[in-house]
Amino acid sequence: MRVEADLIVFNADIHTMDPKNPYATALAVKSYKILAIGDEEEIAGLVSSAKRVIDAGGKLILPGFIDAHTHLTADGLKAQGVQLHGARSLSEMKGLLREGLAKHQTGQWLRAYGWDESTWDDRRFPTASDLDEVSRETPIMATRVDGHMVVVNTAGLEALALPPDTPGIERDSAGRPTGVLKDIEGLNERFRPSDQEVVEGAVTGCKILNRCGVTAAVDNAPAGYLRHIRTAERHDRLTVRVTVNPPVEHIEHMVELGITSGMGSPMVKVGGVKVFTDGSIGARTAALSQDYTDDPGNRGRSLMSRREYERIVRMAVENDIQTVTHAIGDAAIEMVISTFEDIGDRARIREQRHRIEHAEMMSVEQIRRAVGLGLILSMQPNFVGRWQQEGGLYETRLGPERTAEMNMFRVALDNGARVCFGSDGMPYGPLYGIWSATTHPNPKVRITVEEAIRCYTMESAYAGFVERTLGSLTVGKRADFVILSKNILRVPAEEIRQTTVEATFVGGRPEYSASWEQATAGRG
Repeated sequence: MRVEADLIVFNADIHTMDPKNPYATALAVKSYKILAIGDEEEIAGLVSSAKRVIDAGGKLILPGFIDAHTHLTADGLKAQGVQLHGARSLSEMKGLLREGLAKHQTGQWLRAYGWDESTWDDRRFPTASDLDEVSRETPIMATRVDGHMVVVNTAGLEALALPPDTPGIERDSAGRPTGVLKDIEGLNERFRPSDQEVVEGAVTGCKILNRCGVTAAVDNAPAGYLRHIRTAERHDRLTVRVTVNPPVEHIEHMVELGITSGMGSPMVKVGGVKVFTDGSIGARTAALSQDYTDDPGNRGRSLMSRREYERIVRMAVENDIQTVTHAIGDAAIEMVISTFEDIGDRARIREQRHRIEHAEMMSVEQIRRAVGLGLILSMQPNFVGRWQQEGGLYETRLGPERTAEMNMFRVALDNGARVCFGSDGMPYGPLYGIWSATTHPNPKVRITVEEAIRCYTMESAYAGFVERTLGSLTVGKRADFVILSKNILRVPAEEIRQTTVEATFVGGRPEYSASWEQATAGRG
């Protein structure tokens, strides 16, 4: 019986990330999986009967990137709001808000996303008075790029009507709210989108990631979103394999129903419960052991007590549920590690693949303790490229000495850590992250391009319990792969972030092509 391949790709420079078969020049796909991979002579017999054949033109092919930390659905929803990522000053931010207001439906909140004061000359947070210059009637909420801080205008403060003792409300010297709100619990619950909007958000988020070469991602989704992501899957609209991390508030429901991490289908799986122990460096809410350099007396905020965190971790360990703990500051990281040390069942902890998300301010000693526990370090190298450069936000907040010791990828790998890479959407794009990890301002902690690729493929697959089906181009695994415009393993480091994604395939199906985008550019 002759085998008919669904797809043949030849004349390629394939780096499989499979140590048993690291390089190839051709591959064949059948029923969404890798049917064969090797040199062109090995695949030649399948070409005549294949449904589709692609000449890769000698381009580099890698396994599809797995973004281990996203807010895929939420960012898809945010795409409908005012985008402030390109604002290079407070004045430009106001201009973008005015443009958005002109198209806005009267009586509704004007929502905006992505401002980053660290790129502005005065580097101060916008305030209610700034946004009042845009409108005093329409409530406005503008979310900082890290998601840990929003600024609202006076109309927004009045609409929210937050109790005066709410933690996270910034006040001026006279005790009046400035409009800056940091890590306010339950704030986003006031703006619940419709069911159909969530479905469309998931679809849009997938398209954003496909353009970056991402074929699988972990979505730290709000409560209730899993059902709508499944709706998108049932209608064959998902173009990224999505692992959903439920909020920790639902751990009791998971226990009661017997839901464990890793359950699901090839396109949608349940991940670990998402726990927040601190905020962000940009918002000065990451929990530190020493004061912020630019805010003496402030060491950030612990968003959860040690006692409550230990209760959650014990429940998770006893019921085979992975924990996915946000911890950026060294004080928050210490609480996470010491809690797992006190639990003591290291074999079980390692098997359950508990994760520390971000882990930016980990000391060498903390890294070694985390490795001994089998904790996975889920890190975001794009933070380095964006904020850890000389004179950048991290130096302003923490000073040069502490900044140099952040995001120590080399130290983590050399000490045997399992390190997966994600973006947190700041910005999306593994190529930017690979450039950041390989050009870290501290040469002692830089890693190689191949190591960075592995953290975006096999290590991210391991962190999500899918290493048997994803992460490498191996016979029998899912045919998820990306074609790049340049061979990032051979070009100078600075050219990595200039490299583009030519095509993204999920299960052998093309879900993004640069040629498609060029062909449709400018069409209404």
